[in-house]
Amino acid sequence: MNRQEQERPGDPSKAVESMYEYGYRKSNYGPDELVTDAHGNPISVVDAMMKADQASRVKTSTPHLCYYSPRIPGNTGSAIRLCAVTGTILHLIEPLGFNLKDTKLRRAGLDYHDMAHVVLHPDFDDLVRSMPDSRIIAFTAHAEKLYTEVDYRPDDILLFGPEPGDIPDPMDIMAGPHVAEQVRLPMRPSLRSLNLTNCASIAIYEAWRQLGFQGGR
Repeated sequence: MNRQEQERPGDPSKAVESMYEYGYRKSNYGPDELVTDAHGNPISVVDAMMKADQASRVKTSTPHLCYYSPRIPGNTGSAIRLCAVTGTILHLIEPLGFNLKDTKLRRAGLDYHDMAHVVLHPDFDDLVRSMPDSRIIAFTAHAEKLYTEVDYRPDDILLFGPEPGDIPDPMDIMAGPHVAEQVRLPMRPSLRSLNLTNCASIAIYEAWRQLGFQGGR
């Protein structure tokens, strides 16, 4: 078989290869939607998400994860995948710094089942009202206590503030009366902080380890 025959237009493998560049789906292929159903049809992002009252009733094996006003879509896309593979529920507090249909979110390889682990809240008070029995543990560089010094519970909420930028960190949120603990990840002095979802991954896996990796294999 010559090269021309190998790359004929009807070759399914070549058709798939042409849709991707550097592992990412090209923007000119497929519908401009974040999630699809089992048949590949676009569905509403909101329809795919968990409702706040549902999240409060779900029995989890890991603490909940909360991003307060995240700004970078790639970080949130990675967090959605993190939560899908660990069985964690991700709470996103508006305002967000991006549209949930952003291309960088789609590039994280998200699908309907991943989004089923996500709750969108209009403000922080809505999270507090919907999870009244949960401890909120804030991860902040201002804390003295290390994240490993906490005995985590499945109904805890691990709170992370927005990525560093022009907007000041919301210390009324990260150090407010609703926060039970403030903790930090150790880092070498005078260096920039870790990526947001790298920090969240470390925290979730430490909590899951303490809880015996229930539900995992």
